Amino acid sequence: MRLRHLLPAALLVLPLAGCAPTIANLNARPDKYYQHKVKVVGRIARMQFLPHGTLLEVADGQGRRLLVRSTDPVEAETGDWVSIEGILVPEMNVEEATLYDVLAAERVVRRRAPRFLNVM
Repeated sequence: MRLRHLLPAALLVLPLAGCAPTIANLNARPDKYYQHKVKVVGRIARMQFLPHGTLLEVADGQGRRLLVRSTDPVEAETGDWVSIEGILVPEMNVEEATLYDVLAAERVVRRRAPRFLNVM
């Protein structure tokens, strides 16, 4: 009996669970997300420590990549899965180089790997 009442509510909530942008969405239509706060999940593929922050290359389960710049110290290592909150900017100057479509991270938190990698 309870299942019958929970099923309609679950069907209404499930489509909303997939609304968060992914690395694939940001790569496909970056102009849609410019100057918006986004939250993505990915695995750190590469890290570069800079005098005034850290530059990360974050990849999803299929290998699609996104550049992330954090001014705060990052408590994660290469290969760790992280959740990143920040603002996607069209271009950013980093150590005398201009980078395009960079996520300016406000928060980088280590997390576990997603259960369904192929769904991301």
